[in-house]
Amino acid sequence: MTRTHHIARRRLIGAGAAFGAALGAPAILRAQTRTLVTTGYGGLHEKWFRTAVIEPFEKQTGAKIQFKYGAAGEWLTSSIANKDDPEIDVPMLSLPVAMRAITLEGIFLDLDSARIPNAADVDPMFFDLYRRRAVGFNYGDFGICYRADKVGAAPKSWKDLWNPAHAGKLLLPDITAGAVLEVIVVSAMIHGGSETNLEPGWAALKQLKPGVLRFFKNNTEPVGLFERAEAQIGAWFSARSYAIKDSGVPLDYVVPAEGAPVGVLSFHIARNTKVRDLAYEFVNFALSKQAQETFANGVEYGPCNVKAELVGRAKERVPTAKQLLRIDWPKLQAQIPAMQQRWQREIVA
Repeated sequence: MTRTHHIARRRLIGAGAAFGAALGAPAILRAQTRTLVTTGYGGLHEKWFRTAVIEPFEKQTGAKIQFKYGAAGEWLTSSIANKDDPEIDVPMLSLPVAMRAITLEGIFLDLDSARIPNAADVDPMFFDLYRRRAVGFNYGDFGICYRADKVGAAPKSWKDLWNPAHAGKLLLPDITAGAVLEVIVVSAMIHGGSETNLEPGWAALKQLKPGVLRFFKNNTEPVGLFERAEAQIGAWFSARSYAIKDSGVPLDYVVPAEGAPVGVLSFHIARNTKVRDLAYEFVNFALSKQAQETFANGVEYGPCNVKAELVGRAKERVPTAKQLLRIDWPKLQAQIPAMQQRWQREIVA
């Protein structure tokens, strides 16, 4: 083959590549090799997060989503340690870890609302709470669950946990199971205190301590205890309580009259992620009406998109906004390390 033929062939290949680019072929190829790392939890959360978000997003974009297990504290620590070259592009953090995350400079982006059109449909409380440095994905309520066949009168108030009749049959979470801070604040509120005056709560918890069967360290511990009726009442998340009920155990759940603290999982985008465009696209997709409906109805927790509609059991089980107890997390932020230490020293020790 002559040199002229070689040149002509190279020009033809180059022209073909340019034509393919015009058609989007190389863009598709790049999309297929793009990878984004996010985080989450196992069980029902993972099942429905994959069904509602990961799988349809991968199909739509050709991108690959890596799902990293662990805990919110670990993911934030990783984000800080690897801020220059993040190993997690979009960590999903829970309260109160998320509140600390938004105070750190240089770790996460200030979210650009224009790049997340679906954020316009997110309840402002799940965006403004984070000063728009993060955005909520879903929420779950933390209330009272109880064995309906063992507990006489159904509990109506958080104060019912202090009923002497429940002594030795009561479950409360430990720090590693989540919601300990909520327990402390609720205890303070119902005994005359607040986020800035926790002393009444500590006094009440010390009074309650002898009657606690167990401070459970993870969210699998209560299952067997409730199944065997060793535990008969406790403070827990609604979806976990209903999961036991749906297995045939006569466990009921109630939102107390004072309200149920709300747990929120929020998206944060690493400032130095190598896939910033993909990260914004992923978050926007996860906040869409369809993704929110699929996840919320599957896992039976609340959607942050106000246009998402709940149906069936989810509609019956997910509390309305009026039933939620909204803790002022910014007021608590500086106190959290001391609260955790005091809990270990005075309550579970």
